Amino acid sequence: MLEMESRDVSKPVGVHSDQSSGAEQDAPINWSWLRKHLILLQCGFHAAGPGFTSALPIPGIHEMTEQFNVAPQTATYLIGVHVLFLGVAPFLWNPIMSSYGRRPVLVASMLLSCIAALGGGFAKTYGTLMTARVFQSIGISSGFVVPGVIVVELFTAEERGSKNGIWTQMVAIGAPLGGVIGGPVVHYLGWQWTQWIIAIINGVQLLGFILTCPETSYRHRQHSGLGMYHPSELMRLPRFLPGQLSVRSLLEPIFFLQSPHLVLIALAYGVTFAITSPGISVILPLALEEFYGFGAIAQGLFFLGPLVGVLLGERLGGPGSDWAMNRERRRAAAANDRERLESRLYVGLPGYVIVVVGVVIFGVTLQNRTHWIAPCLGFAISNFGLQLVTTPLKTYCVDCYPSKAPSVLQLINVIRQTVSFTVPFWSPNLNEAVGYGLGFGIEAIILVVFYLCSLLVLWKGPVWRQAVQPDQGFCSWGFGLEPMEFRLFLLLAN
Repeated sequence: MLEMESRDVSKPVGVHSDQSSGAEQDAPINWSWLRKHLILLQCGFHAAGPGFTSALPIPGIHEMTEQFNVAPQTATYLIGVHVLFLGVAPFLWNPIMSSYGRRPVLVASMLLSCIAALGGGFAKTYGTLMTARVFQSIGISSGFVVPGVIVVELFTAEERGSKNGIWTQMVAIGAPLGGVIGGPVVHYLGWQWTQWIIAIINGVQLLGFILTCPETSYRHRQHSGLGMYHPSELMRLPRFLPGQLSVRSLLEPIFFLQSPHLVLIALAYGVTFAITSPGISVILPLALEEFYGFGAIAQGLFFLGPLVGVLLGERLGGPGSDWAMNRERRRAAAANDRERLESRLYVGLPGYVIVVVGVVIFGVTLQNRTHWIAPCLGFAISNFGLQLVTTPLKTYCVDCYPSKAPSVLQLINVIRQTVSFTVPFWSPNLNEAVGYGLGFGIEAIILVVFYLCSLLVLWKGPVWRQAVQPDQGFCSWGFGLEPMEFRLFLLLAN
């Protein structure tokens, strides 16, 4: 174990000038309220893109199986592979974002997604469509990491919970919104239009980024000679920032695997997301058609339940997270004590319980062929809990290392998407073998096991944050844990 000097573990380590102090008049954090929130609005829509593009084709799975002459399980791989690359591709965008800035990544990634979606609509074979989906996911995947970085650069720590809540809410909204829209689109226009609609939306977003979204990285603005914001800078080409494009910048998210507090939080959130969102979504096309005779339109409208659940969940998650942290700051100031960033996590704890309740309701009512409103309600409840968990967890992780926000968010993203990728391969088979009631009961037990990860972070979070200092080199394995605690962490991590 490395010896480390005593320090205030409530303070983020190694804050770089990407997150300016706010004293500089030309810093993005001092831009007008309107400009900052216009950028935030666009980032929110971008954050919805990955989930939206994943779910929009789901009601068209039946049409795809017939046109491409593949099994329904094989057709669902168009969703699963898309989900996998949403997790892997940001490893590419992170170093590019460090070298060229946020704006070039927004423009380039949106252009790639637009072109790939346009080509996907013209696909005549399963392989061609799969290829288009891969490139589409590579492009749209930047929506998982860029918004969180921009929030750090535009808003103060006191605002960050509610502002992060806006884009994390859109991440969760994307999938149910895609399902709602995808049903009527497939029914009236065919599955091809699910791809062309994505291309049209991406094209509009591309124009928005080009015309209204300036560079928000203070370091890149300084290097490019940009002072106070002026519209003319939107026409300038980005400049390369030397020393940023390296193997280390590419692999930096992997280094955070030595941060047990981040890994445990990412596992708890990743498993919750995987079972609640794609885990239920991949079941719906076959189950709703078999049990209720739902066609594409009805299947799409079924996603209104989780859409409402997400919207209601964010009404508590984001503001509640900021309230808890502001209360902790007042307590620490009055007691002349250190702030505990883990105070944010308490807001998400009820969400874990709510997710389990929703998943069980969905499985049991579907098994018993209860009126369709019952499983829809379970789907809505689980997504309400998911959003209640999401915002405090992501904001906590970014608060730990704000200067490393891209890598922190990518660690969360890759764990979530990797776990989600596995779900279509085992969840349908599990539920087919034992029934939906027992199957989702088993998944609820899995959720409870991984929820213990958050409790461990509440217990040991301050110690782990002190042990891992990314700007001074990571500590050796052990993380400041006693031998018994360390063995427990390894057991849970594996």
